[in-house]
Amino acid sequence: MKQTNYLFLKKGPATSWTWIVWGAFSALAWGPFYLWGVLVWTWGALITGIYHSKTLKEALIIGWMWGFGWHAASVFWIGESLWVDSLRFAWFWPFCVTGIPAVFSCYFGIMSGILWWGKRRFWSSPRAFGIMWCVLYSLMEYLKGVLFTGFPWNLTAYIWSQSLWIAQSASLLSSYGLGLITLGVLSWPGRFFLKCSTERSWWKGVIFMALGLAGVSSWSLFRLYNIHIYFHSKKGIRLVQPNIPQNEKQDSRKISINWNTLTRLSDEKGNIPITHVIWPETAVPFFVPSYALERVIPLAKTRKEPTHLIAGVLIHDKKQSLNSIIQVTSQGERKLVYSKQHLVPFGEYLPFRSYLSMVLPKKLLDALSPGERDVDQEKENDASVDVLDAPACIMKICYEIIFPFSNRDQRAKWILNLTNDGWFGYSPGPFQHLASAQFRAIETGLPVLRAANTGISAVFDGMGRTLAILPLKRQGYIDTLLPAPVPSYRNWHGYVYAGMLFLLTCCALRYSLKKDEN
Repeated sequence: MKQTNYLFLKKGPATSWTWIVWGAFSALAWGPFYLWGVLVWTWGALITGIYHSKTLKEALIIGWMWGFGWHAASVFWIGESLWVDSLRFAWFWPFCVTGIPAVFSCYFGIMSGILWWGKRRFWSSPRAFGIMWCVLYSLMEYLKGVLFTGFPWNLTAYIWSQSLWIAQSASLLSSYGLGLITLGVLSWPGRFFLKCSTERSWWKGVIFMALGLAGVSSWSLFRLYNIHIYFHSKKGIRLVQPNIPQNEKQDSRKISINWNTLTRLSDEKGNIPITHVIWPETAVPFFVPSYALERVIPLAKTRKEPTHLIAGVLIHDKKQSLNSIIQVTSQGERKLVYSKQHLVPFGEYLPFRSYLSMVLPKKLLDALSPGERDVDQEKENDASVDVLDAPACIMKICYEIIFPFSNRDQRAKWILNLTNDGWFGYSPGPFQHLASAQFRAIETGLPVLRAANTGISAVFDGMGRTLAILPLKRQGYIDTLLPAPVPSYRNWHGYVYAGMLFLLTCCALRYSLKKDEN
């Protein structure tokens, strides 16, 4: 790749490594750091680099390299899960930490190529180019979240997880819509600098950025201070976080120890009457055949007061293992209420296993992913689930909570998220996962109750406000009342987001047609 001078980079030489560093630096804007100000510089560098590319190939390389740096720094923690069973999976670690970023960076490369190609034909002015960068980046983010089962991790909107005065806008705009607004606002200084290439234009862009942030936050602040927290009843719910090391969860020698940990935390006396105890994903410390749910002992036999149990369990049959949620009533009735529908590729299933088995040995396929369930068996469903003596809820297991969804089942009054981030140690992963759960509350107006084996149990009301939280690597429990839902615009999110993309595209084309270079 040729060396090129870029105005935003103070006319320094730009190499392939330069763009990887810019992308990696961008990861500081997401959890657990939330230094969103770095995006003013890194996005500005990306816009300027693509604009001044001399060839399509150069634009493609810049976008891909930037995306590789961002993904490598954002999701490197996925490789931590391979060390839990190191004898089986450690060999795959270098392929994981480089291969995943390399694949997802293709979205950035394609986006950059389209942007450069469009500059020569449709959006020639710097102002139009900057607007179309926002549109195409947002559209790329959406496609990454839905194509090939989707991976909407670290959406742009999530940089505001610790800034509810802006994040609240997702209740009206959706996460994708807020991300589009964020792209436009934080890239303002870089776009002004691109247009005029003067220090004055840079500071003018900063002023417009500040005004844009003030505009986005004004409606959010009004909503935050005018909608208060209400609760369904005085009945209490306990979220248990046992903090059991991942390599001990299914250890047959630890079954009684793990069970005693769960029941002890469930039975401790709290400040409010507890009617429901919730255990995290795959908390039941043994495989349960679908025909033998009676193996799960009711808490009524171990707890002093009668309590319903909702627990994550691995239902194991001959041909498949189902990551599920069961309900055990205080009277001892056991019922399978939900099984995970959106599986983790390579973690819980191997995509296109039936085709790969024709060319790869079975031993290699089993080393890549356990089980025999293929992607074509997934069925998306956001319908609510009835919970005994509590309002109906939407259940999401682990990875499923990262997907924005629009639930039209008005019976649902809350979201239950069971998860286990013990696979990823003390890394950015659990914090980023928590941000996704928080934004599901903001988008839907439904409170989210999140029980984790470790990292991070929490309770969010329908505004995304944190009512209680149990930190990573901490054993304990959260006792909470069930918050009531708040007004939501989730059924309009798709229309709002599509309208925003359309209007910005029209603005960009208008600037180009008028050859507005001011």
